Amino acid sequence: MPKYRKKITAGDVYEVEEFYSPRTIGKKYERGRNENLTPEEQAKRNLNIARKKLTRMVNANFNGQDFFVLLTYDREMDVERAKTEAANFFKRLKRYRRKNVFSDLKYIAVVETEGRVHHHIVMNAFEGLSMKEAQEILQEIWGRGLVLLKRLKKNQPDNRLANYITKENTKKGAKRWSSSRNLQKPKIEIERAKETKRKTPLRPPKGFKVIQSTEDFFEEIGWVRYMKAVREGGMDYGGYEKGELYEE
Repeated sequence: MPKYRKKITAGDVYEVEEFYSPRTIGKKYERGRNENLTPEEQAKRNLNIARKKLTRMVNANFNGQDFFVLLTYDREMDVERAKTEAANFFKRLKRYRRKNVFSDLKYIAVVETEGRVHHHIVMNAFEGLSMKEAQEILQEIWGRGLVLLKRLKKNQPDNRLANYITKENTKKGAKRWSSSRNLQKPKIEIERAKETKRKTPLRPPKGFKVIQSTEDFFEEIGWVRYMKAVREGGMDYGGYEKGELYEE
């Protein structure tokens, strides 16, 4: 069984996954449930893969000057109508930014359905404006309830967007999050890894510090190694759970 090494670069974060795969990487296969997993394990695996992908998108597109935003409603709201309200809000905000010569809107949004429906959003800041000025603008454009606003910060669990992707808001094939179309995708490189008698450690590029390193054994594919590193002085807005099942 061939061994592969997958390298992912997203903003200040560098990850490596080393794994064996019976499939040829890069070849298209029909997607299906892993028959070796129970429905509960498959659901957890899918959830954690979604969290990883979202976290990497945040890391690739936003920084500590950008915003974590909470939009609430002043009345009861069902999920479908809430999605429409959010889409209209982004259209109004996009027009405002263009009219007032700010950079184009970039955002990633998750609808949370636990309790009263509300929205968690990461978006780019308004260049040159204070937090108070930004708050007032967003409040006026939203107009459906309260707007809570703060800067993105590392090691602050409540502003990690991936934490708000749950089993409840991803069931029945529902889309896990929405985003603007102008986001950069993380850089992903996959290569065949050579077999060696001695196991060589996974190493980050120069200037990166390793913050996580794991080795796990899976009956269907064998050993999987993982390493995560952050650029010195950089930030990681990640927040998905540890112990996720293997991601191909």
